Amino acid sequence: ENGFQFVCEISDSPLFVNGDRDALAQIVVNLLSNAEKYSGATKEILLRAELVSPFVEVKICDRGPGVPVGFEEKVFDQFFRAHDSLGSGVQGSGLGLTLARQIARAHSGDVTYAKRDGGGCCFTLKIPKATS
Repeated sequence: ENGFQFVCEISDSPLFVNGDRDALAQIVVNLLSNAEKYSGATKEILLRAELVSPFVEVKICDRGPGVPVGFEEKVFDQFFRAHDSLGSGVQGSGLGLTLARQIARAHSGDVTYAKRDGGGCCFTLKIPKATS
């Protein structure tokens, strides 16, 4: 929709985690929403889910402007927005990444940020794989 190229790369083997399905889904929805909002002119989103033992990782990457250098951890602070929230026209409260990280950490995981090769952002949800 809206001219986006959406690439979804999911492991052929099932990826099991123990957790609150709705809470974990909310993280993925939030990360996808951010990727859409901040994509810019190159409307490309990648979702990759794979086992990177001992975690299941769900990586969501865009081709937007990325996070400015020095603000890589600050984007997880409450109400922080890396880009000019008044001038950018991008809606949001600055709570999405904060809540995503809190939920992930409550599941003994995390949400992390990395620059995407070729430009853009990659946010990764890491949740411990289920042991049985």
